[in-house]
Amino acid sequence: MKSRLFFLYIISAILGIIVVCLIIFGREEKFEEIQHVEKVSIEELASKDKIALYDVQNGKIRDVDLKYYLYCVTASEIPFKYEIEAIKAQVIVARTYLYNKIINDGEENADVCTDYKHCQAFNELDKLEQIWKDKGFTDEEIAIGERKIKEAVEDTDGIIITYQGKVINALFHASSPIRTEDAKAIWSNEDIPYLKSVENEEDLDYERRNSKVSISFEDFKNVLVSNSYIESLSKEEFSNIHISEYTQSERVKSIEVGNTKIKAEDLRQLFGLNSTLFTMEISDDSIEFNVLGFGHGVGMSQVGANHYAKEGYTYEQIIHHYYTDVDIENVKRGEI
Repeated sequence: MKSRLFFLYIISAILGIIVVCLIIFGREEKFEEIQHVEKVSIEELASKDKIALYDVQNGKIRDVDLKYYLYCVTASEIPFKYEIEAIKAQVIVARTYLYNKIINDGEENADVCTDYKHCQAFNELDKLEQIWKDKGFTDEEIAIGERKIKEAVEDTDGIIITYQGKVINALFHASSPIRTEDAKAIWSNEDIPYLKSVENEEDLDYERRNSKVSISFEDFKNVLVSNSYIESLSKEEFSNIHISEYTQSERVKSIEVGNTKIKAEDLRQLFGLNSTLFTMEISDDSIEFNVLGFGHGVGMSQVGANHYAKEGYTYEQIIHHYYTDVDIENVKRGEI
């Protein structure tokens, strides 16, 4: 009897040791996993001179000088003919967008990619020069433009935009002739305090200020059906399509097709509309969208930034106009 009890005691002790070991090693493994996915800090980014860039064209990742990346992104995103203060604002927005991307895990095995739909537009220097030549710019104009962009990158070295000590998601777009959009109106689940709708002024000669898109009844129906927005669409329902809701910035928030509400931002993507600031004209066989502005409308308007720069605004004033209650910090000087 005693031997049997002793045997059970030994077995219980061994099982207890195994359980303790599993708990200890399990905790250590979990801790290692947490450490592995820990996000990079702003302070670490301050000393970063190169980034890992994923090139979607060739599927390769390479190290790129940070300033070269910012030069190429800025040159790809905003015309070099714009005012220097507008270009500086764009560089800071680009750097901030990059830092926010890296802090929030970046791309798989890279910091950022070259796909403008997913990250920021990125063209190499030789391609940029060819693009500018194709647009009719002279070698002298291109040289002046290159110097302006390089100056903007150098003069704003290390400067980013923060909100309550955190790097913001520095969204931007081309044009919002009346007001910019509140982020919540586009992405309804996110109330982003620094991406609010603000009044905006722009020059009237922007080439994409006004646009029209005409879509036949059949094409309109087929696109909505194939993307599972509706099951069918009669001619009567088509003729009764109307705008059902507007946002604070007077953009269209949704339209009603039959008994279905469709977000205007979805329509923008589906039919290639330049923005959601539009009116509609419907005939028996087609629907025409008369569109004002270009882009989603959230954050800095590039055309607006250039207008304000012409009015004498500095890049700081431009940034504070478009991003509510933010701070402009220099991570290289330890000001954050």
